[in-house]
Amino acid sequence: MKIKLVIFDVDDVLYDATLQKRNARENAVRAMIDAGLPVDYEVFLGKLREVIEEKGEDYGKHFDETLIRLGLKVDPRVIAAGVVAYHDTKRAYLKPFPNAFKTILLLREKGYKVGVCTAGQSIKDWEKIIRLGMHHLFHNAWVGEACKETFEKIVKEMNIESPAVVFITAKPHLVNEAKKAGWRIIRIRRGKWAMKEAEKPDMEVQSVWEVEKAIKSLSEG
Repeated sequence: MKIKLVIFDVDDVLYDATLQKRNARENAVRAMIDAGLPVDYEVFLGKLREVIEEKGEDYGKHFDETLIRLGLKVDPRVIAAGVVAYHDTKRAYLKPFPNAFKTILLLREKGYKVGVCTAGQSIKDWEKIIRLGMHHLFHNAWVGEACKETFEKIVKEMNIESPAVVFITAKPHLVNEAKKAGWRIIRIRRGKWAMKEAEKPDMEVQSVWEVEKAIKSLSEG
């Protein structure tokens, strides 16, 4: 079936979210130590990673929880130093992958409808898309709601059949959800989840620049 709609995830697809978050956390811990955090860098960073893994990326008090678990005082000055460094670093690394713009524009020129769909918090994900300067590139957006039910809703909204949709993501759980909805999947093998297996996607690539050729191959297959 001819592909009509190409939908992009954001993290590790349009920009290097894994590198951004790692550097932001590391810089935050250094800033907290400079502000008086009385603990070794590796000790705090290790405990912070545990908290993030347990509480999730969108939990609002990672630093507070880490201090508590280490038996340390929740010092507003120390936390503020970490927050400032974290957000400054995040903004510095929030840059599109090379050729991400070109890939999306090329797909539009070829007549595909192009959308974006994410599973994170909608405001945070919109902030990423806007800061990347890509919010005007997509015909449609479903931000903060990626799941099987959303994918099924999209085909009804767009009045197309599921196999006419290609979803590009780096996240194994979204590969699985999109497969359940009958979509075709191009998985980008990079970032935090690069080594984690998922239900077999239709194609795998290493970067967003390979997406256009992969879609062409799927269309001809």
